[in-house]
Amino acid sequence: MNQRHKILSLTGMHEAGMSLIRQRADLRMASALDPATLEREVIGAQGLIIRTGGVVDRSLLDHGRDLRVVGRHGVGYDQIDIDAATDHGVQVVYTPGANTQSVAEHVFAMMIALSKFFPQMTAALAAGKYQARTSMTGREIAGKSLGIVGLGRIGRRVARIARLGFDMNVVYHDIVPAPPELESELGLRRVDFTQALGAEYVTLHVPLDSSTRGMINADSLAAMRPDAVLINTCRGPVVDEAAVARALDEKRLWGYGGDVFTVEPPPAGHPLIGRPDVLLTPHSAAQTEEGLRAMAVTIAHEVLAVLDGKRPEFPVNDPEAVEATRERLGLASLYGTDRAHS
Repeated sequence: MNQRHKILSLTGMHEAGMSLIRQRADLRMASALDPATLEREVIGAQGLIIRTGGVVDRSLLDHGRDLRVVGRHGVGYDQIDIDAATDHGVQVVYTPGANTQSVAEHVFAMMIALSKFFPQMTAALAAGKYQARTSMTGREIAGKSLGIVGLGRIGRRVARIARLGFDMNVVYHDIVPAPPELESELGLRRVDFTQALGAEYVTLHVPLDSSTRGMINADSLAAMRPDAVLINTCRGPVVDEAAVARALDEKRLWGYGGDVFTVEPPPAGHPLIGRPDVLLTPHSAAQTEEGLRAMAVTIAHEVLAVLDGKRPEFPVNDPEAVEATRERLGLASLYGTDRAHS
């Protein structure tokens, strides 16, 4: 097709994805992420790409009357109003799997660092206290128990590394059971939420919704072992950060590793920043050369596919529901003859 699509990107991304888009579309970068600016600049755009900044809500969609597709560069899409997108006949796509290895590696980096007192040891060394090396005794993660809350793509990758790389005893909690062959291969055991929290290491890999918001709170922390390490690389609001700080203060938790925060960037005086028993990174688990390239290339292909009238490989909202809305609103079909294909 010779048509030049019009795409607005809220932020930059890896050049591999940008190059793909520029070959086929007129790509504009948003000048700012405040609602008023985005509502003005989305006018005329057929595609919209969003990373971690900005919000796609009903008001923005009202202004983007030509929008056909919104692409989320990443896995979580809680900053996009999916129902509103469907109501406007807009397809939402994302990049599951593109950052799986990057995030899984981040989980183990945090588990090992906290188990071997890396935050405290590096601070002591910087202060010239070399003899701190004998003041704290760490532990290996090999052979320990791991509770995975949410066994999606990242959760499964973590399970595989834990079992095959560290011989960990892995249990998981998820609303959907894993395939029997995967459970058999890795020795996985599905348990309830409280049982998963009883492991020596607990890692969270759930989407943010009404059922997961605040799922780690004072009550759930009370079910954890005092020698447990809790890792959160999914979404900040899944965890009550103040409750985690209290559990650490009261020695009811060994350590906490977090790549995400309830409010990003976190405000001054955050209860977990600067603690020696905490390891925090600024939502950077997926910030690897490989992960960024994969996400950019995937979202470029997905957005261009929809604009070309092809079914996306990674839809968030149901393409049939989107098409039904477009028909009801008198809008042109997104997929035409491709509607019958999944």
